[in-house]
Amino acid sequence: MKTRRLFFALWPPDSVRQSIIKASKPSMHKLKGRIIKPDRLHITLHFIGPVNDDVRQCMHEAALTVSGKSFDLKLDYLGQFFRARILWLGARVIPVELSELHKDLGQALSACGYQCDRRPFSPHITLMRKCIKPVKHQPEISIPWRIEKFVLVESVQDETGVSYQVLEKYSLK
Repeated sequence: MKTRRLFFALWPPDSVRQSIIKASKPSMHKLKGRIIKPDRLHITLHFIGPVNDDVRQCMHEAALTVSGKSFDLKLDYLGQFFRARILWLGARVIPVELSELHKDLGQALSACGYQCDRRPFSPHITLMRKCIKPVKHQPEISIPWRIEKFVLVESVQDETGVSYQVLEKYSLK
């Protein structure tokens, strides 16, 4: 049976993507690593992994039941996961609506057999992988992002690498 590799995410509009690129470019220029393509920038809410079409449909229906509120997120912190060698952009202040969206979506997806990651939710946008140098100075970054929806995304592997395809969009109030 064919499976799809899925995740739920916050998907920035092009204007936010361009601001992310512009703000992070000076820092990334000083570091060595593999820069993430702009069209792949996102915040993962829940990584699902490979599922068949029946589970995908269950998850879509579960996501439709989530009635989160829209909110403002300010991306203003450049951080690193040193063990994983990842450079990321996040927020110093996590809006309560984002935490609630993560929790409510996870609970809804549990009806489809999904088990939430036990680690604390750490919302971030991966900017660079295999980053071997630490960021020495915190740059001044302040990127406003109005979050009005979340999406279901498929990660597709082909001969050119991995691409992301948004399958569904879910509006927030």
